[in-house]
Amino acid sequence: MIKVILVPVDGTERSADVLHSALFIAKRFASHIKVVHVRERTSEPFMFSGMPASYREEYAKMSNRAADAVVDEVRQQFNTFCQQGKVKITRKPSGAQELTASLHILEGDAEATLDKESRLVDVIAMSRPIQHRIGGPGVGDLHESLMLHSGRAVMIVPPAPEWQAHRADRAAIGWNDSVEASRAVCMTLPWLKQMKKVSVLVSKKREAGAGEVVDYLKRHGCKADYLVISGRGTNVGKKMLNCCAEIGAEFLVVGGFSHTRTRQRLFGGVTSYLLHNTNIITVMAH
Repeated sequence: MIKVILVPVDGTERSADVLHSALFIAKRFASHIKVVHVRERTSEPFMFSGMPASYREEYAKMSNRAADAVVDEVRQQFNTFCQQGKVKITRKPSGAQELTASLHILEGDAEATLDKESRLVDVIAMSRPIQHRIGGPGVGDLHESLMLHSGRAVMIVPPAPEWQAHRADRAAIGWNDSVEASRAVCMTLPWLKQMKKVSVLVSKKREAGAGEVVDYLKRHGCKADYLVISGRGTNVGKKMLNCCAEIGAEFLVVGGFSHTRTRQRLFGGVTSYLLHNTNIITVMAH
């Protein structure tokens, strides 16, 4: 079951989009929404090292005020979300079958902190990353790190107006017989069992094993079939999204891959394309 959903937030509209989508999941499973904001420590730019102490102190004060303003925005966003969604605010998840949420304002490095906070959750809900972002990644952009280090599925939520939060009842699975795809399917079974229809998307090369995947899903109570994605010379991720649009699937499950484990980065291709272009809820697992 999906009982704890981690949502990293930064007080922006993108965070609000993710919270609203997480709410629909939480309603399905009477889940707890664990909302986390990381107030990163202020670091002094290297170029400031030769400046007078008064300038450096003023910079530190301005940075702290800006960080505090973001925290205030996060608190307001969380309280408004809970009030409008009729979500009970608690300090931590409980054993009761009820919809709850908690807000955690933490301090430190965003990547390390979120990696730690993701250990005991069932899924991580994040906004689709912004392309061509200036500067370092924001709290909602650490998809690669969390996918590789958390051991949990990462749910990508497209921004409004491309995606409006609602309950999705038709799912698709991008299947290529990999360990990552297998793990993604197993992690999302609670969702898939509640879908009206689940379609396994395979290439012609993988068609021979598609029936076995469908049988596995059916044994778990899913209403499943498979579709062959055909055609050459087109991005596979784009083919998947086009196929989802054709069959009305609004929930896509795929395996997330790494380019080289030493670099710990997602490589181009299906994972990268879907991560930056998906227009439906997409769940990835490494």
